[in-house]
Amino acid sequence: METRSNRLLVFSVIGAIAVALFAFAFWLLAARNPDGREYLIRFKNSVTGVKNGSPVTYAGVSAGLVTAVRFDGQDPSTVLVTVRLNPEIPIVEGVKAQISRSFIGGDATIILDGGQRGASPIAATNSEPLPVIPEKKGGLLGSGGDPVALIEKISRSVDNISADLDEKGQQRTRERLAELSAKTAVWPTKAARLADGIAGAGDGMLGVGNSIAGVGERAARIRAKLEARRDASLGIDDKLRSARRAAEEFRGDVESLRPAVRALEGRSRVVTESVRSARSTTQRLGDQVERVDREGLQLFGAPKLPDYNSAQQSPPPSR
Repeated sequence: METRSNRLLVFSVIGAIAVALFAFAFWLLAARNPDGREYLIRFKNSVTGVKNGSPVTYAGVSAGLVTAVRFDGQDPSTVLVTVRLNPEIPIVEGVKAQISRSFIGGDATIILDGGQRGASPIAATNSEPLPVIPEKKGGLLGSGGDPVALIEKISRSVDNISADLDEKGQQRTRERLAELSAKTAVWPTKAARLADGIAGAGDGMLGVGNSIAGVGERAARIRAKLEARRDASLGIDDKLRSARRAAEEFRGDVESLRPAVRALEGRSRVVTESVRSARSTTQRLGDQVERVDREGLQLFGAPKLPDYNSAQQSPPPSR
């Protein structure tokens, strides 16, 4: 029973190893990508982290793998990186390569970008058997942003300068350094003058600041006055609204009294007509009274009085 268990364990381990080997072989065959196209990239800077099997992307899309990394036989400062890319990737004029490194894992990825629509494909030349993708020039840290590569580059530049300088060159360098030291000897005095000027400018700026503060205070007072006037204007507006409401109420009262005024006007017309009629009647009565006064009792048939004759009078009595 124990022997059977040991055999089962051994067979399980062997099967797991066989599956792992099969998966590894499949991965190698897929990495080779026999249908892909090979391109050459020349890097002047450090290629730390780039190795066989490193990924290559184009505009963020997986494009292939690195198949070889070696030095240029004619220029040891140049590293030649061979990549195999998928045939459908458009490698045209304007495409450039740069290295993107992971600061945590140390792995590197070659990034391709910069292709333009309508550009012609990159082709091989007589001097190179493979099409060459140019390196994208980076900033201070190079194309991959590696500080170590920057330090190595500075060190190489210093070594090259030191190696190129002979005794006469070193003498000229010392003379230039002495001249530079003489020119910079007056910088402390100029710096002191500049500091004094800056201090004077600071006093001037302080005066300007005080002036601005005074302007701000005046502006605050003006604002307070405007606020007070606005409050007063709001009171006037309230009074005007009250007057407008009173006028509207008065107009409503007038409108309500207008029918009574019209009825009163009709009555006044009737009274006026009555007064005119009474006045005409009174005038006729006055005319009759004047006529009676003028013609007397003749109007009523009174007897006529006898005429008076002086000859028929009797003589006066004797004494």
